[in-house]
Amino acid sequence: MAALDFDDKAAERLEAVYLGSDVVAQREDILARIAVRPGERVLDIGSGPGFLAAALAEATGPDGAVLGVDISEAMVRRAEARNARAWLSYAYGDATALPVGDGAFDVVVSTQVAEYVPDIAAFCSEVHRVLRPGGRALVLATDWDAVCWHSSDPDRMARVMAAFAPHCADPRLPRTLAPRLRAAGLALDGVSYFPIVNLSRYEGSYSRAMAPLLAAYVGAQRTVPGDELAAWAADLDALDARGEYFFSTGRFSFHCRRPDA
Repeated sequence: MAALDFDDKAAERLEAVYLGSDVVAQREDILARIAVRPGERVLDIGSGPGFLAAALAEATGPDGAVLGVDISEAMVRRAEARNARAWLSYAYGDATALPVGDGAFDVVVSTQVAEYVPDIAAFCSEVHRVLRPGGRALVLATDWDAVCWHSSDPDRMARVMAAFAPHCADPRLPRTLAPRLRAAGLALDGVSYFPIVNLSRYEGSYSRAMAPLLAAYVGAQRTVPGDELAAWAADLDALDARGEYFFSTGRFSFHCRRPDA
């Protein structure tokens, strides 16, 4: 089955996820952990709509440089349209063949991207290649099997989530990412975890924003009947109305660096 296709319509749905308060809080956590300094050169692999890259550019200031690379031309266009900083730029590119030179960056970040890359070994090798010796990286990924989403019909929820699993190349990537990073020559300094818990479908909640993205993907694949998918969505609303809603997931951030030469 096809992975998520970020045409203009899908890009708009994903952008809504990035603007939600849960993902904003996640972005702030990433910024605190990577602690970019003024004047540093930073690469954002899979920069999407550019919100993280823009925040990284605020940290580097005009004496630094930030480049966001994304495989979706729609995402690159949206990020470029809102960019007003001369030291921030965006480029179309594949995470396994980045359009940059060796050792060009002090910092590499990649959030919610690695699990979508079929060749994870090539991805990890590229992170190593583009970092200068002593440079640091943060790679964030989700274990989609660990999502906990309450439903009045658990079997239906299981079918919907199973149908959504092929939206990325490896929905369980965090379980094997550490040895893959090490195999690429990177030193792993630790792993942090950012939890997301929704007790209601409040405006800005991650699960509320993700539901239409998930439904669009599963509906396009025709792996779950349309009436069943509609019943799944209606059940989420009903649970929320009764005060019985629950959703949880979390992000694993792998902190690594390229050892000094």
